[in-house]
Amino acid sequence: MDAQRAKARPAARRRLAALLLAAPLLWTSCGRPPARGPAARRVEPRVRAVLEAHVAAARAGSVPLLLVADAATSAPAKGPPGATPPPETVVSSGVPFAPGALRDVRLLRLRDGRGAQVPLRAKPLAVWPLDGSVRSALIAFRAALAPGERAIYTLEHGAPRRPATGAPPGEPPAGAPRPRAQASSAGQRADAPGIEGAVLDASLLPNPDGPIAAVLPPSWYAASQVCGPQLPAIDDRRFPGFESGIERALARMTPAYDAYGVSCAGAHRTYYDGPHALYQRFLRNGDAARYRRARAEAVWYRQHELRFSPDRRLAVHVCEREDWTPAAPLSWQVLRRMLGQGMLDDHLLTGDPAAKEAVLAMGEALRLNLPALTGGKEDVLRATERNMAWAMMTLSSYYALDPRPELLAALRGLADRTVAWQRQGASGAFEHDLHRADPSECERGPRGGSPFMTALLVDALMDYRALTGDPRVRDVVARAAGWLAERAITSDRRALRYLWGCETDAYDDSGTADLNLLIVPVFGAAYALTGDPRWIDVGDALADVGVKEMWVKQPKHWNQAMRAFGRYLGYRAATRLRPE
Repeated sequence: MDAQRAKARPAARRRLAALLLAAPLLWTSCGRPPARGPAARRVEPRVRAVLEAHVAAARAGSVPLLLVADAATSAPAKGPPGATPPPETVVSSGVPFAPGALRDVRLLRLRDGRGAQVPLRAKPLAVWPLDGSVRSALIAFRAALAPGERAIYTLEHGAPRRPATGAPPGEPPAGAPRPRAQASSAGQRADAPGIEGAVLDASLLPNPDGPIAAVLPPSWYAASQVCGPQLPAIDDRRFPGFESGIERALARMTPAYDAYGVSCAGAHRTYYDGPHALYQRFLRNGDAARYRRARAEAVWYRQHELRFSPDRRLAVHVCEREDWTPAAPLSWQVLRRMLGQGMLDDHLLTGDPAAKEAVLAMGEALRLNLPALTGGKEDVLRATERNMAWAMMTLSSYYALDPRPELLAALRGLADRTVAWQRQGASGAFEHDLHRADPSECERGPRGGSPFMTALLVDALMDYRALTGDPRVRDVVARAAGWLAERAITSDRRALRYLWGCETDAYDDSGTADLNLLIVPVFGAAYALTGDPRWIDVGDALADVGVKEMWVKQPKHWNQAMRAFGRYLGYRAATRLRPE
């Protein structure tokens, strides 16, 4: 039987390669307006075959890695006979793993399209704090592809299929450090006889903008939870209008998305975390072009919107006063421009040390600023749900990369304040003075709430829960969902009120139904935490209206829809989240 399996593997690998080589054309077509019917439906049968092949491979402890030489596509993919072969280059990728899936990067192995093992170096980029397993690993290797060429490699993880060669039993491969014993998630040991895996290289540097991009299937990204719950775009048969509409809006945006720059007052390009939104777009589609776009936005943000202290230990947005110190509370407009989630995405998916530096520096600036934010004349973070949300997102991203006890204490402190805030009222909202938050929107509203800002806070709480397992999040989210569904919904039940509790304007109209896409993840999170299907019924009804009324003509609105609705789809498709 073992011999038959060994003979069958090359053929199976060739079939898988043939399917996946077609995948870039299929994946990149998702969301483009076709001649007949949504693109996701039109290509689904062939894409489904690709995903089924991936699932079969994943069960055997491997995942296909698609290499695309997309940096210069003007030259022919193959030269004439006898032409000089393309030079080798370093290819790297951040590979995410679900909690508990990988505990030692030395158990990673890479094979090319012929099944030959490829020398691989790796290091962990982050761990899941609850169990210490690898959240993302940086892998790097050498490959040679002509411009426009594609190749399928296979990344194996866990127990090897056959004994390694080239080293005596029980000995590491030549040049590899002698590891100490450590169990993998499958019960394997990294120093077990016959294992020839990746070389652990703590000084490994990535090549995220090199001529060859390496990407994984969207189903792998979704299962890894690297960016929260997600559903691959090709699997979204419930809301195909969202998939086509969000892509069409980005392509036709006028002025173009990347024509926008830094603005400290009006609409600006990265509001609602543009890098985070674009990375979610990539993860849900899994193609090199979307990867390059998200990566470019993350680099642009760091180059144009962050200001570091001379020692680069702290970073704030450029809209903050130049003489700012942690003794003065960060301004509201700066809190919403500190994009911890997007920079975390960039690091976990590329390994870029500049992204990690940004996450740590923003996080440390916020941590040192907490006494000023919460202990002055007013609690700035409780002035509006959005302020608490952005602060918690930034600090959660910091803790995700540096899980020290003092950071956990600071993060739990924010959660404590959030829980107490909600409990001070009976509505389930995070009640606050609406006039103080924005005088132009409500003349008098001493105890009100903002549904869309509440959605941002729930998003932050779910990030926090994934890192800490705090059991209080379940009840907080369920109460917020109940408030939205029972008290903050409009009379026609087509939208959530822009503001709830404003005494001078009831906001009882569905003119802002496009915000439904930002808000419905609250119902998705409530479903994932409680298992109660009524939250999906409520969410779907509002999502149908939101997709129909989707307004995404500027980066701000595109970002808020893209960053949120993919998570709703992920919650909707997932089974109940693990109990605390």
